Amino acid sequence: MLVVGNAVLDVVLRVPHHPAEDEELRALGRRLAPGGNAANTAAVLAALGHRVALLTVLAGDAEGRALEAMLARRGVSLAHAVRREGATPVSYVLLSAATGARTIVHHRELPELEAADLDTVPLEGLAWVHFEGRNVEALGAMMARVRAGAPRARVSLELEKPRPGLEALAARTDLVVAARAYAAARGWATPEAALAALRPLAPQALLVCAWGAEGAAWSAPDGSSGRVPAFRAGPAADTLGAGDVLNAGLVHGLLAGLPPQEAVAGAVRLAGRKCAREGLDGLGPEDWLP
Repeated sequence: MLVVGNAVLDVVLRVPHHPAEDEELRALGRRLAPGGNAANTAAVLAALGHRVALLTVLAGDAEGRALEAMLARRGVSLAHAVRREGATPVSYVLLSAATGARTIVHHRELPELEAADLDTVPLEGLAWVHFEGRNVEALGAMMARVRAGAPRARVSLELEKPRPGLEALAARTDLVVAARAYAAARGWATPEAALAALRPLAPQALLVCAWGAEGAAWSAPDGSSGRVPAFRAGPAADTLGAGDVLNAGLVHGLLAGLPPQEAVAGAVRLAGRKCAREGLDGLGPEDWLP
């Protein structure tokens, strides 16, 4: 399968609590990890046993080489990654030991993917292509090429931050996953409200809206729908990347041929088990299961 989107170097500082303005705070720990929505989803799909390639932009600096090595160690193919001049995008993350919540400051000095970057990727035989919802104009052209070159592949789209024209791309997908932050930005107060608003834009797609500590809701093209409560495997240790994990869990379940309720339930379990540990490493197929 192919995942299209961002790869970032995460610098994660574990702190006792989120600092107040002008407060000095000693970190409890520091770690470097691959990050970015697409990179996280690709890494988890690889951990679940899938062959996955990541189409992303990498810089040629030391951080870019480190990021490439980290992703390769996690089983993600970068054979089709694009190298461009610039600096590796970095996210500086404060992770609260008290709550597991994270605050992210992101810095980017690297061009986005272009539509032509997909031209060198062989599409034949792909079972699934997942798109992170960014650089909308390029994504539209890429989706059209995937539909033409891999008509049997299923296509999914993540909605995390509102961008002009992004929702229109839902009409070209089989799965749309909307984040709670996306729904809030659009003024949708519940996951069901988000699904109802998105349904006319994508009558053909399975729609899922993740709602953090309240689980996720889904709506299928046949009119069926449901809601899955959150899965708590223990105290929250690290919520960073939980939505990306849920995306991977959904693709994993749907590729296995499971109905929506079961696929969403497995994805919610996987995300819940991730939140009870720090980082993404160590997740596996058993964490998707009941």
